[in-house]
Amino acid sequence: MRQILEGVRILDAGTVLAAPGASALLGDFGAEVIKIEQPGEGDPLRSYSPQEDGQGLVNKVTNRGKKSVTLDLGSKKGRTVFLGLVEQSDVVIMNYRLPTVQKWGIDYEDLRAAKNDIVMLHLTGYGRTGPYAHRPGFARVSEAFIGLTSTTGYPDRAPVPSGYAIADAMGGIFGAFSVAMALLEHKSSGEGQLIDLALYESLAKSLDGMYIGAIEGHDVPQRSGTSNPSIAPHDIYPMGDGEFVSLPVSTQNMYARLCEIVSRPDLVTDERFATNQARVTNREALDVILRPLFLELGAEEFLCRANAAGVAATRINDPLEYFKDPHVTERGSFESIWDAALNREITMQSVVPRYSRTPGRLTKPGPELGDDTDEILRTLLNMTDSERQQLRRDRVI
Repeated sequence: MRQILEGVRILDAGTVLAAPGASALLGDFGAEVIKIEQPGEGDPLRSYSPQEDGQGLVNKVTNRGKKSVTLDLGSKKGRTVFLGLVEQSDVVIMNYRLPTVQKWGIDYEDLRAAKNDIVMLHLTGYGRTGPYAHRPGFARVSEAFIGLTSTTGYPDRAPVPSGYAIADAMGGIFGAFSVAMALLEHKSSGEGQLIDLALYESLAKSLDGMYIGAIEGHDVPQRSGTSNPSIAPHDIYPMGDGEFVSLPVSTQNMYARLCEIVSRPDLVTDERFATNQARVTNREALDVILRPLFLELGAEEFLCRANAAGVAATRINDPLEYFKDPHVTERGSFESIWDAALNREITMQSVVPRYSRTPGRLTKPGPELGDDTDEILRTLLNMTDSERQQLRRDRVI
């Protein structure tokens, strides 16, 4: 069965999570992804925990389905080889800072000289323009910069970062989206283009409700603990058995259903709680009523009532509990795949989204460093054994 991006070749010269995450998403749907890594070191992601037998397990997910080529991009010979690979490719993805790609001679105009219709995704912390363009930036920096960290945590305590580097996750998604759009446009125009994607802007665009109020003269969002400052009730609630439930009552109908399942239909017409704005204003008074009612129920009983009534709610799972959930199992949200380096199967997230006619496919875990160097240089650049051996002696590959 043909995949959507079959026949597309991508050079992934990115490191860590966001840029490699973008190419992995594209690779899941058939693109051939050639990952360019520094000889001897590789992507720093390889050194991240957890480790097993010297193998970075996160690397096996973020770089799944890819081929690994070692190449010193900072050397003259490495640049020549890289531009040769550009000539045979459709897309280049990188996240080195602008001064670095300019110094190495692999910026967009350099790539265009090798292949005029190349698509280049340059995903950096602050983008290619502006006074901060030369600054380094990672997920935690982006999250703090855009104001997200300032709103996370409790008002009487220090800000708390998110439990995962979500700026990297969103950067990967926006990166894949950007490349897909550029490839679609290329089909009609025959032309390539430069995609300037800032990590901070990817996440900021995802937070649609974060800025508009403050910009238009309303309150600046502040830390509010576990509650949602715009909706009530919308919080994490303890149940009588010690479990915690996430309960986002985001519509008026759902609020009415909640009142029914806790046997307090009078709360629907109580003027203090009759509308969402009234409930937000009187949040504490509503919590005084609801929290004791929740403590009379165990999480399982409450969730049975909530699910039957069409009230959105869930137990707070840890990652392993999520993995073992029967819904997740039945949908096949995880897949096992053979890992040659570990000599066993490993399990990782399945391909998302699910297409009815052209589904994606999980092919292999992230490769060993340099596994495909000889194959790629031989097949794409027609390099002889002696030429490759000389590059190794020169520490270019």
